[in-house]
Amino acid sequence: MSGPARRAAERQAARRGATTRPSSGSTSARSTTARTARSAGTGADATSTRTARAAVAARPSLTGRAVVLAIVLALLVFTLAVPARSLLKQRADINALRAQNAATQARVDDLTVREERLKDPAYVTSLVRERLHYVLPGEVGYVVLDPNEAPAPSAARTDTPVTAWYSSLWSAVSTTDQAGQPQPATGIPVRPNAPR
Repeated sequence: MSGPARRAAERQAARRGATTRPSSGSTSARSTTARTARSAGTGADATSTRTARAAVAARPSLTGRAVVLAIVLALLVFTLAVPARSLLKQRADINALRAQNAATQARVDDLTVREERLKDPAYVTSLVRERLHYVLPGEVGYVVLDPNEAPAPSAARTDTPVTAWYSSLWSAVSTTDQAGQPQPATGIPVRPNAPR
């Protein structure tokens, strides 16, 4: 038993014993009262512990103070949630804009370097030679094809005669005009240069 509980039990026993105690202040009466208080204190202490446990068990687990505290905490959370969400969104926007700014600045730096290089006539000459395959007078230009690249299709001669565009246009118009008229029944059309 701890010190404060023992003192409380002694005080209770002393109060009980005060009514039965003789009026004379003899030491033997005091020592007897103290002994009975100590012996009664252990029993009283056990009963006080039982009653305290019963009181705690009988007490409701959800008190009015706990409900008020929960409501206040909920209001604080809801009050702070909106600004916190907007703060996080603004931070994300700022980070995205910083990344975009860094990318744009890198592009500006690259274009500035390219502009400086294009001011050099030797660089411009090398670009013209490389991209447009120009050569200076008296030089011979060669184009090396990639072995993995397919060669350009050659212009093979066809057996069909080449006709002017206006002739093919006029024949298309005349064919369209004749499409509405009934055609006489003829045999199977055969091309003049078809094998026989």
